[in-house]
Order: sequence, then C-alpha cells, then structure tokens
Amino acid sequence: MKIEEKCKSRFQALLQDNKDISVSQKDSLWEEIRSHYSEPHRTYHSLNHLYQMLGEFDSVSKELQDPEIALFALFYHDLIYDVTSKTNEEESAKIAKDRLSELGISQERIEICIEHILATKSHRLGDKCHPDTSFFLDIDISILGSEESKYYKYAKNIRKEYSIFSSEDYQKGRIQVLNHFIENIRLFHTDFFFDEYEMRSRHNVKLEIHSLQKGELI
Repeated sequence: MKIEEKCKSRFQALLQDNKDISVSQKDSLWEEIRSHYSEPHRTYHSLNHLYQMLGEFDSVSKELQDPEIALFALFYHDLIYDVTSKTNEEESAKIAKDRLSELGISQERIEICIEHILATKSHRLGDKCHPDTSFFLDIDISILGSEESKYYKYAKNIRKEYSIFSSEDYQKGRIQVLNHFIENIRLFHTDFFFDEYEMRSRHNVKLEIHSLQKGELI
C-alpha cells in the first residue's frame, strides 16, 4: 500500500464512528488534507512526514489520554505551510477547529487539538499543558533521531523548502532553529522518546550545525 493510501486509510478510520458523515464528505475532508500536503513546495512537510509520524504515534498511542484527538492534530498540524509566513500553526489550528466542529466533536476536545497544533510553533510546553501534548511534540520531531543517512536527507529536504532564501540567510536561520532545540536540557519531553532518540538527535543536530557553518548542506 502506498504512503498516500495508508494516510488516507488512517484518516478515514477516524471518521468511521461518525454516522452523520456521508462518504462524499469523508472524501472531501481527506482531499483537503491530501492536496495541502501534496503541494509542490513541500519536500519534507508532506504526506511522508505524516506517515513517519503515524509510525511513531502507534508506538505510544496506548499512553495517550485521547489518541483520537492526537491523530486529528497530527493530520492538521502542518495543513498550512508557507515558509514566508509566521502564522502557519494558527491557520492550521483554525481549519482543524472548523473541521472538528463540523464533525460534532466537543469544544473541550477541540481545544486539546488546538493546543497540540499551536505547541509545534515553539516546541515548548506551557505550564498547564495537556499530558498528550508532550507526546505529540516528541512525535513531531522524532525525525531528528533518525540514522545519519535519513537525517541528511531530511536536512536536504528542509533546505529545498527554503530554496527562496539565499545560502547565507538560510544558514543563519537554520542554525538559530537548531540551537533552539539543543539549548534545552532535553530535546524530548517524554521518557519514551528521550530514551529512544535523545542522544542520536543531539548528535545529528550538532553535525548539521557544523556542516552549515562550513557552508555545506545548503
């Protein structure tokens, strides 16, 4: 089964208990997600990203208080992705709120979904965050703990998404983002992901910073 088909299957499984939604409505909701994540400028934040996150989600789903809402957040968190915008997360959260409201999901649960999505802006937790947000953020950055060859491909794909920026501007901005991660005591909030990926993630991130400083990976 192809990645697109697997993502579609997982998304539509979220809707199967809602008897008030027609097949055409289910298809329309998926098509909105598919079309956004298939935009030509997305070389990393694509359906591949969702698929990779789904694999990590399955590893910890039993630890979540509301895995269904976490899955909705997963599918909508990068729905809007414009490298020149500073409001991608807010716009994605707004669409998620509208769609989940249309599905009849309670306002309380919708707010949890919004919290998950907005937290990806800084990847830092608030004082009173939902317990599942910690897992959601870790799932989102789990790619950092990949083997070096996969991480290198990830880094190259991020650069392609920012191809409108000069090498100098990208180098400066990317190093700032990477330093934002490693300046924290822990990259990963949960013990599961910390044990699984912390050391390798720090190794990968430091390698990328070093490469950027030498003028490589750009």
